[in-house]
Amino acid sequence: MQKFFKRSAVYFSAVVVLSLLSVFPAFGITAVNSVEDFKAFIGKPDVLFLDLRPEAAYQGWKIDGAARGGHVKGASDFPVSWLKLADNAKLAEIVARKGELKGKTVILYGNPSDDESSRLEKALKNAGAEKVLLFAVPAEVWTADEAIPMESYPRYELYVYPEWLNALMSGGKPETYDGRPFKVFEASWGEEKTSYVNGHIPGTIHINTDEFEEGPIWNRLSDAQLKKALEANGITKDTLVVLYSTTQNMGAARIAWIMMYCGVEDVRLLDGGFNAWKRAGLPVSTESTPKEPVKDFGAEVPLHRELIIDLKEAKDLLENPNGRLVSIRTWEEQIGEVSGYVGWDLKGRISGDVWGHCGHEGSAGVSDFENIDGTMRNGDEISALWSEWGIHRENEVATYCGTGWRAAEISFDFYVLGWPHIWIYDGGWYEWSSDPANPFLTGAQKPRFK
Repeated sequence: MQKFFKRSAVYFSAVVVLSLLSVFPAFGITAVNSVEDFKAFIGKPDVLFLDLRPEAAYQGWKIDGAARGGHVKGASDFPVSWLKLADNAKLAEIVARKGELKGKTVILYGNPSDDESSRLEKALKNAGAEKVLLFAVPAEVWTADEAIPMESYPRYELYVYPEWLNALMSGGKPETYDGRPFKVFEASWGEEKTSYVNGHIPGTIHINTDEFEEGPIWNRLSDAQLKKALEANGITKDTLVVLYSTTQNMGAARIAWIMMYCGVEDVRLLDGGFNAWKRAGLPVSTESTPKEPVKDFGAEVPLHRELIIDLKEAKDLLENPNGRLVSIRTWEEQIGEVSGYVGWDLKGRISGDVWGHCGHEGSAGVSDFENIDGTMRNGDEISALWSEWGIHRENEVATYCGTGWRAAEISFDFYVLGWPHIWIYDGGWYEWSSDPANPFLTGAQKPRFK
């Protein structure tokens, strides 16, 4: 009987929504009034689906009662929350990332307001879209229709969203959480006074990245030291660890990758970092939460040696026809115009590497791989950046930057996308350029792989 009432309620809500759409044609945008009409557009080459729901829903999470997580197969993403962060110039830039729109029909699905739908429609039409339609049937209805093909990132659960983390820390059991002990860390360089005390997620523990790496090359610490660092932070191989940073998430990604290398079985990042938490209107604390050490990690370190390569393996990869040593540095760093780091004057790139994009913030960011809100950029879009330089899923790929922070975030992205051979060259440019015997190049670079 309960199932009957539940199905009846879903059916009733769908009827109400469709009736309203018939009376109020989606705030001036032509409405798609039924699931069947929506399905008729799927697979057409001149149609682009644009998902207006939160990025987490697009990636794979079941949000707002969705029966299945993820997005319509082939759809692109545009959470309406981005509109609050983008002026018209930035909005045009984001729309341009979605590909060629000239002459296409764009189907928006989600629940935008009047102002949001109007502004987005104008931007899409300015970019050449011939027609913009809105499908506003609730996700709980259309995701239950198995005839609508959907797809998710293979490891979407590794990027959690603020409400998920809040539910976990409040004693709940959110999707994909198996009940194991957990710890949440703010990971950034420096002592607590550097950033942590200025505001952090309540109950989270500070990790100074110096606990896991050391200068002057800034490689990871020895395996024995890493094991001790994990134990000092109360982490065993069975602990669920969630990490975030107070600014860019690169520091959190750096520590996450090292923990995965060590053998922590479930390591996740808060997508968008602390800024995402604050935008969600969730509580902020300035009180310190102390570490609670454990006696033993529970295994010898590392359990996943394959996730990080060192100098000799980097050289071997350069000799491998299927290998790609991918530089996650700015173009100016890549061609030797700047070193990219204060106090490190050596300029250039590893001879034989492949440029993998980065952004324009120097060593301070990776905007080519992030959305306007700092979340992971659309997987198809970042894969296309690499494809232009002959970097593909079937290749054996190791990323590098100066000291591993930028490389870690991007390797984590492609790991979430399910790439089977994705690693980090830990030493990066610092280690390579510190030995004059290692060949390097400056000047322009062109793709040499297809």
